[in-house]
Amino acid sequence: MLPLAGCRRKHVAVPSVPQLPYPDCGRGALPEGEVIASGHLRSGPFSVEQLVDERFTLRRRDCVRTLTVRQEWPLNASDVEVVYDSDGVPLRAWKRMTLPGVRAADGNADIRRYEMRTPEVTLTRRVGGVRTYEVLRGARPTVVLGPGRGLLTAWIQRARLGVGGRIREVALDIREPLETVRPVTLRREADQYVSEYGRRLQVYTVYGRESVFTDDDGVVVGDVAGMRADAVLRSPPPPPLPHYGAPDPVGTP
Repeated sequence: MLPLAGCRRKHVAVPSVPQLPYPDCGRGALPEGEVIASGHLRSGPFSVEQLVDERFTLRRRDCVRTLTVRQEWPLNASDVEVVYDSDGVPLRAWKRMTLPGVRAADGNADIRRYEMRTPEVTLTRRVGGVRTYEVLRGARPTVVLGPGRGLLTAWIQRARLGVGGRIREVALDIREPLETVRPVTLRREADQYVSEYGRRLQVYTVYGRESVFTDDDGVVVGDVAGMRADAVLRSPPPPPLPHYGAPDPVGTP
């Protein structure tokens, strides 16, 4: 329990936080931009977690990049967007978690916005129409880890590691209900042959234990725990979950 208590001390409730505008390039609203990476991953036959479905898209939009993720599994759906500068450093992150099967019109949405253009990370959260604010103590993150594996694409492509290389950076990890800001190491392992793809893939490990496969461009195409690209699986995908409206990272929370 000690690590959890330590995380709580780094979350400081405050009455308000700076509300910065959505990142742009000084030329008005961002264009839709061009897709530079995308993926559709889901649980394979040997996955640790079954019925997980994930889609992600990385776009170049003028002077910034945005990476969006939609991850679904029977107990939860998460929509995520991270905005990066032209060097691949995160400026802002947004997450919406909804619960499938509930009667609430918004799926009991828990919506959070993380601002990284401020001296410390700030969190604006809305649940049931009530907004709360926090400051997350810690160094300025240069990486965002979130639901799904696709977000790692941005870090892997920026790091450009050779086999055996590693890099340690401060990450904002928003995968769990209680966010953390802490140093995390990305390491490139030896390439590995993966039978479903019929070829060797690059392998990267985070936290020293979570490994993903990528193609030659550093785009995540699966993980060691059993997630695979939809295109190489023979099983049907799981039924889609309710979306409860389109994600709105610009206007919410």
